[in-house]
Amino acid sequence: MRVADYIAGYMKEQGVKSAFMLSGGGMMHLIDAVGKADEITYYCNHHEQASAMAAEGYARQSGTIGLCYATSGPGATNTVTGIAGAWLDSVPCLFLTGQSNLKQTIQGSQIESLRQFGTFEVDIVPIVKSITKYAAFIDSPESIKYHLEKAVFMAQDGRPGPVLLDIPLNIQGAIIDPDLLEGFEAPASATQDLHAVCVEILEKIETFERPVILAGHGIRSAGAVRAFRELVSLLGVPVLTTQLAKDTLPYDNELFIGHPGVKGDRAGNFAVQNADFILSLGSSLHTQTTGYELDKFAVNAYKVQVELDEAVLKRENVGVNEKIHADLTDFIQGLSKAVQTVGYKNKNSAWNINCTRWKEQYAVFKEAHELESGEINFYEFAEILSEVTKGTETVVTDAGSAFYVMGQGFKLKDDQRYIVSGALGAMGYSLPASIGAATANSAINVICVTGDGSLQTNIQELQTMRHNNLNVKLFVINNDGYVSIRNTQDNFFAGHYVGSDGTSGVSTPELSKIAAAYNIPYIVCSEREMLSSSLQEALEQSGPVICEIISQPDQKIIPTVSSKKLDDGTMISMPIHDMFPFLSREELENNMLK
Repeated sequence: MRVADYIAGYMKEQGVKSAFMLSGGGMMHLIDAVGKADEITYYCNHHEQASAMAAEGYARQSGTIGLCYATSGPGATNTVTGIAGAWLDSVPCLFLTGQSNLKQTIQGSQIESLRQFGTFEVDIVPIVKSITKYAAFIDSPESIKYHLEKAVFMAQDGRPGPVLLDIPLNIQGAIIDPDLLEGFEAPASATQDLHAVCVEILEKIETFERPVILAGHGIRSAGAVRAFRELVSLLGVPVLTTQLAKDTLPYDNELFIGHPGVKGDRAGNFAVQNADFILSLGSSLHTQTTGYELDKFAVNAYKVQVELDEAVLKRENVGVNEKIHADLTDFIQGLSKAVQTVGYKNKNSAWNINCTRWKEQYAVFKEAHELESGEINFYEFAEILSEVTKGTETVVTDAGSAFYVMGQGFKLKDDQRYIVSGALGAMGYSLPASIGAATANSAINVICVTGDGSLQTNIQELQTMRHNNLNVKLFVINNDGYVSIRNTQDNFFAGHYVGSDGTSGVSTPELSKIAAAYNIPYIVCSEREMLSSSLQEALEQSGPVICEIISQPDQKIIPTVSSKKLDDGTMISMPIHDMFPFLSREELENNMLK
């Protein structure tokens, strides 16, 4: 069989059902093979960046590896942003890039400092080395089995991430007998006895008076969400989640309190800042979670960080007291076992009650959002969308205000998934990622929330959505461009707008005409009283739909950790419990427990 057929067959064996691509001459054998493969459906995007992001969305929704094909040169380089996103958010994806014939490549020539040999050639492997777990140039047909098996293993082993194989055209079409080729022998998985460690941590949870669990994305990356929820039920300890881990625990779970961080919520920040013990599971403790004033993060808490990535443990800079390098699944199951075998009693009912009070009293929707006019506030959209969803949907959000508002304001239900470009925050991510998620599960509604500005960066994917009749409900928040950038320009540059709205160089087309051009059903909502019915109408339609929400152009992202100007004119960053709009000093002090 051809190398290309072997690759497609192997990916079928891995359970891959969808592949994403934009066809090109440099990968003609690869796409011919995937087009003939049983049980793999290929989806044609209109930009390779979108193919990469769709592969990531598919991987997140399906729990398997994402698959993206790209041609040589610009096709390969167009995938780089998507590869970077998968790298930073720990998503397993295989990128297969076509290349010129071996003898007409930089690698094949072995000429040092050569910029280009083959037609449209770019040496993609060194470009992506720093953002992949494994990247290799295939220089012989006989090596494909080894490299493919290794790449797929590396993508999913340990902390997941993207891998890339660059395959010359003549090698794609070469005939091989896979049974005669050398494969990759995966190293034996190391076993770790965590019993003593788990017993020690359990004793600390029981001893301290104000414990919290900080749940990070590493829990889902480890496939440990169900085990984590069982552990939470056993421990009865308040839980906080990072933005990427928003769907680890549903909003209405009595132990879920909120999201700490710069664009988190007051409840989450009060809980983490008042805690005397923090068990961080799979969180990198990024500054978006801890705040910029690192020495003011949970200063009175004994902090334990459980993390699979040793580099993350080394980077820690918020005074972690105990670092545990462990697989999250093993640790969570080990801690659950300790609860059941050693004996454990939750003695912190008063603390739990206090955390629940914060969740209720300082709910994001109760903030001072401007709701008195007829204009639609983005937070009101998030609140009502939470109410009208059934609980089985996947929600995918974009960068900017969509990322922040939905992260703060959308109340996830038990079986809902939440997918974002967390670490990279790539504009235009939501539509292609929604396409990938929709191909992974056609039975659910995929809710895509983007802004009128972000949509423009991958607007061509409306045709992919329409062509494949995917069940994507696209909600476009029209706030005249980039409202989060305007907020920054208001705060720091006295409202001097540059490249953020129609008056400063950024405009967007009339969406109703765009929808008509793509032959996609279109709904518009411009009044608050129409919001609930408009959202329900969009969700009840079969296939793709665009629902435009005319929102406030001066939408404020609140609450937020902000800087404060002192009497002498200097600016200081505030700790995460002191969020803007600032509470009275008396109210703030009353919420900081002694």
